[in-house]
Amino acid sequence: MKKLLSALFVLALCSSVALATVPDPTKCTVVPADALLGVILCPDTPTVPSSTIYTVTVKNSAGAVIPNANVAFQFPLPTNIKECTTNVLTGTTNGSGVCVITLRGGGCQRTSGAVFACQVVANGVIIRSYYNAKSPDWDGAVSNGTVNLADLITFKGPIGCHDYNNDNVMNLADTIVFAGGYQPQHTCTLKP
Repeated sequence: MKKLLSALFVLALCSSVALATVPDPTKCTVVPADALLGVILCPDTPTVPSSTIYTVTVKNSAGAVIPNANVAFQFPLPTNIKECTTNVLTGTTNGSGVCVITLRGGGCQRTSGAVFACQVVANGVIIRSYYNAKSPDWDGAVSNGTVNLADLITFKGPIGCHDYNNDNVMNLADTIVFAGGYQPQHTCTLKP
């Protein structure tokens, strides 16, 4: 009987240790994407626009942070998103369960239903799925690695790919994001 109790104790201990590294999407945060209902990318030269920096906090079902969690942003195919060669979509959480990832690139992907423009994965668990991935580098048809006049003309057009906070209104918040990539003109070399 003692052996059985000891075995059950060890099994329970192992299970709780294993669960400690399993993220709970309801406890995790992705800032500012959670508020924007999507992600923003932008070419990164001469500077990284602040709107493209994401802070991911990974927690388990008990609300405890998960250090050393593997975090990745994914853009499921097919997609209009083009990444800069400097784009690194993965990282590892620190001792506070926090990982910071910058999204460098261009394009526009708006989806619905079961198809997502961007997903955030931690330790193999999808913690977020977003229908919107947008960039100031979008002329209505393509991303070319440069935020330029063609993109500005599209920005002044109908609401859609330049509505960065996804509130169906083109306003000052969207203008600030676009201006962050347009002035000075941001560029990058896109991955093939």
